[in-house]
Amino acid sequence: MEVAIKRDSSEDVLKTRLGTCEKCGAQEARYRCPRCEFRSCCLQCVNLHKKEFDCNGIRDKTRFKSLSQFTELDLLSDYRLLEEASRSVESYYRDVSKRSTRVNKELPTHLHKLRCTAAQRGVTLRFLPPNFTRHKLNTTYLDWKTKKIDWKVEWKFVWKDVTTVENRIPENELLRDVFTKTLEANSKNVSLNESDLNKVQIFLAAEHTPGQNGRFHLISLDKTLSDNLKGTVIVEHPVFQVVLDPADEYPLIGTPVRVREPKAKVERTAGATNSSGDNEQDGPDGKKQKLTFFDVSDGEGHSES
Repeated sequence: MEVAIKRDSSEDVLKTRLGTCEKCGAQEARYRCPRCEFRSCCLQCVNLHKKEFDCNGIRDKTRFKSLSQFTELDLLSDYRLLEEASRSVESYYRDVSKRSTRVNKELPTHLHKLRCTAAQRGVTLRFLPPNFTRHKLNTTYLDWKTKKIDWKVEWKFVWKDVTTVENRIPENELLRDVFTKTLEANSKNVSLNESDLNKVQIFLAAEHTPGQNGRFHLISLDKTLSDNLKGTVIVEHPVFQVVLDPADEYPLIGTPVRVREPKAKVERTAGATNSSGDNEQDGPDGKKQKLTFFDVSDGEGHSES
């Protein structure tokens, strides 16, 4: 009997300390959320509070707590957090895949020879860490005897959202022949008539080129694969983007990217286009002024020519 009385009294104290449920307001609160300290009475109210406040119910170990409210439990929690961080660091160094990097390390012999041979063709070839998928699936190959490179070529047909891959393409093969074979092998997904074939334009993104973010190299089908890649930076293997109507979405390397000014700065009014087709707007003095464009700054300095 005494035990039952003590249990009831302790439950009453708990109810008095937590107060009523902040969700339904009808029952006495029994639970406090470890993360946001939301008081609830039952599992239903707990789930509703998590959904409404997007709370995961996990205590924030790095949450600020004033020194006046700091207790021994908080000190123990901080100590365990430091131990957990130490274990995470040790686990990171033991994981072979996470320690794999190309920084300050010599390349394997076959990759070193491949990069040197590509450099002789005027191509800067770079490799990703061994655990990267793009590196694992790269089939670019150097024949040590003939010193010829067989490239892996990836085609992205933008208007169809279709990607195809061709392996072991000889560097001296005409790109038009490679492109024709790709279309024939993927005739179900990608089909081009004669008129569309003449409109096709192929671009190669300028990767790892300072000051040229968002620019592209224009690829010619009448040149060999080696001639098209000359003077470019290739990460693992070339990725060609095939488009029918490039518009202004593929600025060439060496040219500024043209982006319209924000609508907040440019308010278009009725009759903003004159007879010559130039966009205009009213200036401070009431005269018509042409709408301008600004260059996107992506790291290049003003001294770039």
